Amino acid sequence: MGKNNTLNTAEVMTGKDGKLFVEVGGVNVFLAEVDEYKVTMNIETTEKQPVGSIVKHRIPTGVTFDLSYTEMVVRDDLIMEPLLDEIHAGRLPVYNFQGVAVKPDGQEQRIAFNNAVPNGAFGLMSLTPGEVIQREHTFSLNSIPEFISTIASTYLAAEG
Repeated sequence: MGKNNTLNTAEVMTGKDGKLFVEVGGVNVFLAEVDEYKVTMNIETTEKQPVGSIVKHRIPTGVTFDLSYTEMVVRDDLIMEPLLDEIHAGRLPVYNFQGVAVKPDGQEQRIAFNNAVPNGAFGLMSLTPGEVIQREHTFSLNSIPEFISTIASTYLAAEG
């Protein structure tokens, strides 16, 4: 079957096709309790308007990356306990994560999210009667995310 420009939904991934891992002691551990996560890239710009121009120009000045997730509370040993232990010692730990998504045809997209530091409000405990106990964590990535493996369309033609 040749490539075309019609989407084949057999290639579409959903949240069930992904996983988030954290590195602990040099080993990547699957965070099975995470029910949603996202990594965002924020491109920062400054506005400049040259004299004689009606157009304000936006000039890129930098980029930041953030990882956030919500987890169902089932363990403290991977993130929370080391975090609080380090804070007691006057430091903040640095974490390395990997995000994975697998297409139905077996292709794997894997991205390294390294040098992650806790940032902003960081959930310790939040309880609501009748609901699953969850907490939210947000990290800033102090390294540019890197593809370990990438995916390609089996059916869609590459634009040239």
